[in-house]
Amino acid sequence: MAFCMNCGKELANEKFCPNCGIPQDGGRPFKAQRNQMAKPGVRSRDLIFKALEVLEQKPLRLWGMSLLCQLLVGLAAMFGVLPIISIPIALVLNAGMAAVYLSGYRGEEVNSDALFAGFKRFFKVAGGMGWMTLWIFIWGMIPLAGPVFAVIKSYSYRFVPYIMIQDPNISATEALRLSIKKTEGYKGRMFLADFLVMVAVWLVMLILGGLSLIRRVGIVFSILGIIVAIFIALVLPLLLGLISAAGYAEFFASTKADSDDEKEVEAKT
Repeated sequence: MAFCMNCGKELANEKFCPNCGIPQDGGRPFKAQRNQMAKPGVRSRDLIFKALEVLEQKPLRLWGMSLLCQLLVGLAAMFGVLPIISIPIALVLNAGMAAVYLSGYRGEEVNSDALFAGFKRFFKVAGGMGWMTLWIFIWGMIPLAGPVFAVIKSYSYRFVPYIMIQDPNISATEALRLSIKKTEGYKGRMFLADFLVMVAVWLVMLILGGLSLIRRVGIVFSILGIIVAIFIALVLPLLLGLISAAGYAEFFASTKADSDDEKEVEAKT
């Protein structure tokens, strides 16, 4: 009769103890493979609540930066003449806007410095954003299932703008690979957060639309629906941008911590 030298559990010729994982021949302890598709931590609703908290604190600043970004993108399209000029400018501005949302989420000052951060390395950031957009377009061209693949890949590449802005030495292909790695196991949560917000918006508009059909009082709900629609048009892009930044801030840091923990455990064993 054999027993584990560590926990005392009865063994039946196992090389590793099924209770504590300690090897019975003096080798390295057994480590079960971690499930990369079901990582614990921040949930979809947490992303929404965290984004709403930031939006409540800095609504005017964020809206001002968003309006400035849209204005500059419009001017680039108007005076850029050629798409080869206007499109890279728009891509870099969008990456800068992602950096603005990330600054707001982290509690940092929200200003134009983050919006124009990508212009310091214009060609590299534009190349990274363009490479990401191209691959989403290619996936979307697959017959029948293309739109589904495009959505999935858009979440796989979601961290690319933040990576390109924050890492001056990374290339476009490396940024895509890193984003794919860091979003592994988290794409569903980010998609669900966006989906819940959009469902809530559609439900509100559907209810107001139905109430506007009521005789006599319908006009009141019609006016209210217009006001709510304007409010949603102003706030929704900010909320979605903050949710995306929350995903990067929470999940990118989480995967980095997991990697550091694994290295520390391997070093000890």
